[in-house]
Amino acid sequence: MRRFLRPAIVIPAVAVLLFGAGIVYAVTTGLDSGAVDKNEQVLADVGVYPDSKEVGRNSETFAGAEAALPVPKGVVTTAAFAPPEGTDQLEIVNYFLSRLRPDWSAEVERSLAGAAGTTTERSYRVTFSRSDQCLILGTAGMVADLAQPVYTLSAYGREGDSC
Repeated sequence: MRRFLRPAIVIPAVAVLLFGAGIVYAVTTGLDSGAVDKNEQVLADVGVYPDSKEVGRNSETFAGAEAALPVPKGVVTTAAFAPPEGTDQLEIVNYFLSRLRPDWSAEVERSLAGAAGTTTERSYRVTFSRSDQCLILGTAGMVADLAQPVYTLSAYGREGDSC
């Protein structure tokens, strides 16, 4: 029995047990359909830039950056849209800023030039927040070398004080 209580055996066994418990929890809880429904409602309420076409949508669980175990912290729903040809990313940012404020607070950020496979142009990330919801507008897909430029809207439930 003593040979099984050595640190070389106990520590990996505990790590495997915790990892397995996290996976079981993640599989049994899965996507929270209530959270997906709430995210879908936020995206429907926010709308799209005029004449944009939806090109994709996905919902998935996410864990916080501080998570040591693969335990879902929430659900994010992301929709990608192709804007009308010739639309500038700043037009889309300004459209959503004017449409959503003052009901939503907004924080506008710019990427580093050349980030994420983009050209030298910088993209925008606008984080909107209100009560218990977060919404992120991303324009990286409009400055990347893609066959079809896209912008994304991602909705998720707010955890704590910030989005």
